Amino acid sequence: MPGVKKTAPSPQPALILSALLLGGAAIAFLGAFIFASQPRGAPSSAINAELYAATVATALAEASPAAGEKLIAEYACSACHLAGEGRIAPLFPGIADRAADRRPPLSAEQYLYESIVQPGAFLVPGYAGAMPINYANRLSPFEIGHIIAHLLSLKSG
Repeated sequence: MPGVKKTAPSPQPALILSALLLGGAAIAFLGAFIFASQPRGAPSSAINAELYAATVATALAEASPAAGEKLIAEYACSACHLAGEGRIAPLFPGIADRAADRRPPLSAEQYLYESIVQPGAFLVPGYAGAMPINYANRLSPFEIGHIIAHLLSLKSG
């Protein structure tokens, strides 16, 4: 048509749609992360030290505290256990001493093992279940042994 000026379509709808999709993806990712990090079902009150004894002994047979320290850094455990200043998760310093008496009849080694592979089995009073629940699948028994060996080196004083 003569006298009618054609204009290019406005890029705003495309930008708005992109922003909405990106925001939705971010919310879905955050929701999935939170869901995967929460304990499932009711915490178990049953304690079976014998169940953990052989597994923990095997995991610790050739465990290295130095390798455990590297794994703790790799999995960013300190973000909650140190940087959180004890508000998010129990602090690592002195954990070896506290673990020894935390959940009788479990030994310190067995308690730490349970805390890694079944973090919802026992929650330290005052803490929510913020520990990811998939370390039993993400870590080998030997890696768990290395982490426990390092944590056992973190005594009070």
